[in-house]
Amino acid sequence: MKLKQILGKFEHATRLLYINSVTLANESVLVVEYPKSGGTWLAQLISGCLNLPFPRNKYPILKKAVYHSHYQPKYLIDKNKYIVWLLRDGRDIMVSSYFHHLVWNDKNKKDPKLVNYYRSKLKFEDYSDIENNLATYIEFLFTDEPSKLIFFNYPGNWKAYNQKWLEASKNQKNVYLIRYEDMLKDTFSETTKLMQFFNEDDFDTSHVQSIVNKFSFENQTKRKPGEENTNSFLRKGISGDWKNHFNEDAKNVFKKHAGDMLIELGYEDSLDW
Repeated sequence: MKLKQILGKFEHATRLLYINSVTLANESVLVVEYPKSGGTWLAQLISGCLNLPFPRNKYPILKKAVYHSHYQPKYLIDKNKYIVWLLRDGRDIMVSSYFHHLVWNDKNKKDPKLVNYYRSKLKFEDYSDIENNLATYIEFLFTDEPSKLIFFNYPGNWKAYNQKWLEASKNQKNVYLIRYEDMLKDTFSETTKLMQFFNEDDFDTSHVQSIVNKFSFENQTKRKPGEENTNSFLRKGISGDWKNHFNEDAKNVFKKHAGDMLIELGYEDSLDW
């Protein structure tokens, strides 16, 4: 194992220990999400609005801060005072993850571990043929369980991950559920509601608006939501993109593994979609 990989795993282990101890004492904010739900964006908004540091992809710091993670609610993680659980339609995540795992972009070219792993497992003839590959990819994403040597903080699959946070959030006032789709529709309104969760009743709305503008998709990418750039970590910035990529096979595979969870979380009323 290369030195860079060893140091990376040590950082992950340090962060896991930290979020089970120090953050409980200093009342840091913990943003939890299944990967590709928009957690970095949400953490940036919270960091800016509360004027707290956001040590992204760095070792944790001793003072109160905002931490973004894909941790499951185990050990003492769900005992943190301020947990913001970000939820996103799993079908959109399947599409976003496909691009992240199997299509080269500026970010994963710098750290090719993800693409190398998924391409070694899924030897598609044409990785750009998303529609025909997606059903197989979804099946793999719901059934693959990589070792900790590959992914130290593997969150599990979309259904299992959100089921655990759903259970953890019941009767717990320290877990605030927010939906990516609602954030897209009205970022300012959802962010101001979130401030009340942090007991920030006397916040400056003009400051919140400036932070919302600063971290908007349009400002960060110089593109309008829906204008796709597959070479960017911020690829498209919309909800419902799954409708552009799911064929019947992909629909059936997702329904098999997590159709009931879509209903339980309120994304669908039945399996007739």
